[in-house]
Amino acid sequence: MSERPQLLYCQDILESGAAIQSYVKGITCDAFVQDRMRYSAVIREFEIIGEAVGKLSEGVKRQYPEIPWQDVKDFRNLLAHEYFGVDLEIVWNTIRDDLPMLMDAVRKIMDGIKGLYSEFNLKMRG
Repeated sequence: MSERPQLLYCQDILESGAAIQSYVKGITCDAFVQDRMRYSAVIREFEIIGEAVGKLSEGVKRQYPEIPWQDVKDFRNLLAHEYFGVDLEIVWNTIRDDLPMLMDAVRKIMDGIKGLYSEFNLKMRG
């Protein structure tokens, strides 16, 4: 079985991040914690983000040390395995405080990967 390209894991992170942002747009933390369907959807998207982060290469992650990659994976594990103790206010704060930074970093990673592909294609043609 071939390895899935890093670019696709980055795309998964961005798509899940955008989904989370759309799920909470225009609502308050209080409304979020009262809406089981909404917070369940958000938690699922964070699980996807954590899985995708776990699949990113160490080389890619080393280029962006400002992102606490292990914390992202640990958050996924907490949500998936300690579901009975999830503090929804922490989830809300993560959406507000941490998700935008992660998405910005992943966009930069994608730009870098696309740039490498472009350089490679130019060299192959030249």
